[in-house]
Amino acid sequence: MFYNNGTIFDTTFEQNINIPKLGEHLAELLNQMRKIYETCSYSLEKYSKLIIETEDISVIILKLGEDSNIALFFKKEKEEGLKLKSIKRYITKIEELIDADKFDLLVQEMETKEGILKNLEKTLITKQDQLNMLKNKFETIDETLKHETKEISKDIEDLEHSCTELQMEIEIKEKEVGEIAEKIEGERKKELIE
Repeated sequence: MFYNNGTIFDTTFEQNINIPKLGEHLAELLNQMRKIYETCSYSLEKYSKLIIETEDISVIILKLGEDSNIALFFKKEKEEGLKLKSIKRYITKIEELIDADKFDLLVQEMETKEGILKNLEKTLITKQDQLNMLKNKFETIDETLKHETKEISKDIEDLEHSCTELQMEIEIKEKEVGEIAEKIEGERKKELIE
């Protein structure tokens, strides 16, 4: 398994293989495929799998996540021993696991963003309460205490600015949560269709 930058994070290869170099070459292979598509003016969205077959070895590269991939190497066997259906079944199973992982990752991401959103909302409520207390204090303060009036006025201004920033941040997080919810719903619909 490797990242788009060529870093291999899990392998079953023996130590006699230059693993870092293998990762570099696999990443370069993906980059070259992108360049081929660009040169031909084809749109390359996300690929799902790339299959390279030679006389002795077949390599199947599957997209795992946004930046991660898995490369499966199959040595060619005698024709009678080669069971393409079983290989296809393994690939289908791996793709199902990848899809399940995508769904779980989306749910985790949504839970994280919802937690951040709740914290932002709590902070906003706390700051709004402080702001209301300061405004009440400002209204009841004696005008002869100019120094204290200026200080409270400055604190009110700072809190209002802080509340505005928090509200903007909350809106951004609400939008992000909504987008993730749509993706999750899309994944659920795909599951039902399949």
